Amino acid sequence: MALRRRRVAAAGLAIALVSAGIGGGVGALVAGGDNGSTVVTTAGLERTTSTAGGTSPAAADTVSAAAKKILPSVVTISEESSSESGTGSGMIIRSDGHILTNNHVVSGASGGGSLTVTLQDGRTFDAQVVGTDPSSDLAVVKINASGLTAATFGNSDSLNIGELVVAVGSPLGLNGTVTSGIVSALHRPVRTGDATVQDQQNTVLDAIQTDAPINPGNSGGPLVNSRGEIIGVNSAIATVGGGGSSPFGGTQQSGNIGVGFAIPGDYAESVATQLITSGKATHPYLGVSASTANENARSTASSGTGAQIRSMVSGGPAESAGLRAGDVITKLGDRAVNDVDSLIAAVRSHAIGDEVEVTYTRNGQTSTVKARLALQPPTS
Repeated sequence: MALRRRRVAAAGLAIALVSAGIGGGVGALVAGGDNGSTVVTTAGLERTTSTAGGTSPAAADTVSAAAKKILPSVVTISEESSSESGTGSGMIIRSDGHILTNNHVVSGASGGGSLTVTLQDGRTFDAQVVGTDPSSDLAVVKINASGLTAATFGNSDSLNIGELVVAVGSPLGLNGTVTSGIVSALHRPVRTGDATVQDQQNTVLDAIQTDAPINPGNSGGPLVNSRGEIIGVNSAIATVGGGGSSPFGGTQQSGNIGVGFAIPGDYAESVATQLITSGKATHPYLGVSASTANENARSTASSGTGAQIRSMVSGGPAESAGLRAGDVITKLGDRAVNDVDSLIAAVRSHAIGDEVEVTYTRNGQTSTVKARLALQPPTS
């Protein structure tokens, strides 16, 4: 399948896929206030009950207030292995030491490397990997500590373009750095380009784009709303020139140019819940191999008139719905599909078992069918 990769890079690596659903049921009510209550999910994660996007009624001190709320939950993660070392960020999501970060921040530890977590108060701990999901570039690690300040997940589905957001992390190793900006765009399909990920076909994120300054080292840190609630995981930045053949890391990587990408918080919460409860994450799939129809090769961003099906999984969701090789998918659910990456992102924004409408063209005629998304088989 011919895929054109957007040139994006992060603190050492980049970002990945899209899934759907909010992880875990609601448990005990733990706090209250004018901005809604906080509940604890079945996975032990804290989540707001407010359905608002997080925009404050007044601009004064919103960045300061958000930073004060989230900073105690932000950590610096140092990874060392026989072949590499690096520094990234993470966020405490349970008071017992569970920390959410990017997979690429901790992936070196799986080969016998070590992880060290530094808290905002300067304490350091060795960390162990709880679970990783390379295709979504997310991971959960744990330190042996208790009574920590856990961050609260907000509602990334409620975000609006132009809304204030704050990014916190350790860019260039400078821990506890706070930057701010706005939501520049939503549902931006961004391909990871990480050659170490086995599932290259599906490494696409339904990203939040922001102009909040994000630099190498911010990877894995939180993007929060004005209430200091997690609405994204900072994961990648766009780069311009000077990057060589790889968009990742090292001295070749440029810094912030005002185009950063974050994994949506609702999706990250879902993956984190699965990693905590089972050590692995699952994703939906349509069961097609596709390429971009009428691709505009002159564009810096891959775009076309849809995703053309090249082949299908026998008995998979697409074949069962009546789709055929050669059909050009132009819409999935409420998402327009203009290339293969936007199709993958649209599929990953749903949950396994969801029935979605698929609009396609065949022999010049436009039709719509319903397909039930299935569990994506493991990559061999």
